[in-house]
Amino acid sequence: MPLLLILLSLGSSLFARTTFSPIIANDAIMPDKEIEKLNEMGRELYQKAHVPVFVAAVDDLNRTKPIDLIERIEREYPTYILLYFSKHPTSVNIFSSDDAKKLADFDQILSPLPWLGTIKPVMSPAFSKNEAVKLEVAIFNGYADIVDQVAKAKGVKLSSSIGSGSKDSFLIVRWIFYGILAFIFLRYIYYKRKQRG
Repeated sequence: MPLLLILLSLGSSLFARTTFSPIIANDAIMPDKEIEKLNEMGRELYQKAHVPVFVAAVDDLNRTKPIDLIERIEREYPTYILLYFSKHPTSVNIFSSDDAKKLADFDQILSPLPWLGTIKPVMSPAFSKNEAVKLEVAIFNGYADIVDQVAKAKGVKLSSSIGSGSKDSFLIVRWIFYGILAFIFLRYIYYKRKQRG
């Protein structure tokens, strides 16, 4: 009898892992490689922490509204987090059930400050002229940050996590990038003052 219970438990765990998909909408914005990694992270978190973290990347906000997606999610998952991106108009937000709000710092994730936020600094015009690249990086960074924070709050370790090393490397690159922009801006001001003098 105990063996049967173990087998049933393993079976249901495996079923949850293979059937849960965090990608609730994608209007050809996320490439296959990114989808594969997001699926890996989201499924492992759901299996170990029982918290579904969804992502939606839509082309038109008015055609695929967050409320419609949330209604679909809530029919099956009482606890959830949804990372929502819209291309037209450009918009990003995080929605969640009340009990999931304490599992991650949404204000930090959505912060426009480059030393805090993992989404909006990447979406700024200064980061890249390529809109597709900006969206891909922003979605990946934001989703990975949410998943890692939820895993930490739930006391689980994820083998699929991108790890703090990757985040630290990205943070260094961002600081260098913004440092160069600040240097160019200060040189511009210096030459303007010099011309006036």
